[in-house]
Amino acid sequence: MGEIVQRRKAAGLSQAQLANRVRYQPSYLSKAERGLLGVPSQSLVAAIDAELNAGGVLVELRSHAWLEDKGGQAGVIWRGAQEEVDITDRRQLIVGGGAVAVGPAAAAALPVVPASSDAPASSGRPAPSSAPGVPAPRSGPTGPPAPSRIDLSGRWWTSWQTFRDGAEVQSSQEVSVAQSGEVLHIEAVSRGLALEDGGYLWSGELRVFDNEVVMGWYAAVDGPVRSKGTLFLSLHPHGDRLTGRWVGLSYDGLFIEGWGAMARSEEATVTLIDRLKKQFPKVA
Repeated sequence: MGEIVQRRKAAGLSQAQLANRVRYQPSYLSKAERGLLGVPSQSLVAAIDAELNAGGVLVELRSHAWLEDKGGQAGVIWRGAQEEVDITDRRQLIVGGGAVAVGPAAAAALPVVPASSDAPASSGRPAPSSAPGVPAPRSGPTGPPAPSRIDLSGRWWTSWQTFRDGAEVQSSQEVSVAQSGEVLHIEAVSRGLALEDGGYLWSGELRVFDNEVVMGWYAAVDGPVRSKGTLFLSLHPHGDRLTGRWVGLSYDGLFIEGWGAMARSEEATVTLIDRLKKQFPKVA
């Protein structure tokens, strides 16, 4: 968005300075300014608009750009997130919540795999036709059909139940996910919290197992921060959200853990974390 560049320069700020003020990676802001991200996220543009005192002009421009691009870049929309999560049972909660409304472009890309509470998630699932470059499903005596791979690439929101000096802190961060086969390379592009409040940038590598479980590691990439650990997340059959636990080294010490969630909107992740804490109050 050229308007961001013009207003940033008028304010006498470099990309790195503005990125630090809005708590995003400089490289991510650079991509947004050059149009490499398509339509920038609402959260990024809103933060820049506020920082540059644009009075909502940048947010409005972003909204117009999003409407023009609607359908190709709309992604997954979760309407009524709180109501949907409230009606889920225990098993649905573990895999991420209730039903969602999926945008046309996303619906075409995501295979619909029905879940069964009476059998392991990998048994008896119908598999859609293989996409180009994806091995054909196994059949016959060698085993049941293999589930088609869900594409998790793109921009996501994450929320984490963390702790600082014994007090609970909940942070939300935007992340970028690049998928290669079953391997996910994940990178936080915003801190969520200021550095002095415990926020930090991190990256990691995860692996998808049977389109059902995602697990791996993460580590801080900010120099003075030592935080690192492991992630265990359950993937919803729709492929649009994950919920689970993190455990690792944090500001408060070793073996700290909490709930975590990933979805296509910040609202959805916050709702999922709140619901997890209500459903399992003794797990901390």
